[in-house]
Amino acid sequence: MDEAGLVKALKALADKKRIRMAREIASAGELSCTEVKAHFHLSQPTISHHLKILADAGVITVREAGQHRYISVNSDLIHEVSAVLPVSVHGKAGRKRKRS
Repeated sequence: MDEAGLVKALKALADKKRIRMAREIASAGELSCTEVKAHFHLSQPTISHHLKILADAGVITVREAGQHRYISVNSDLIHEVSAVLPVSVHGKAGRKRKRS
């Protein structure tokens, strides 16, 4: 993924409602639009707005089956996003070194 796409995905996830939506969808594996709505106390237009931003950024994918739309998280993109910051072999990000 190029830097522009990465920045777009990170910006989409920077909103607390959208990160919660992405987490709910990821933990379920796949949710219909109605199921997403059931997890949040938001209007349908507000949910659609946030889902559109996530979809435009490539964070989620939408599968259509008849009249229904099913949403899942783009795990390839999430892996790329998580690889942005290097983590040491021990699973901890680099620590600040003590000044001598």
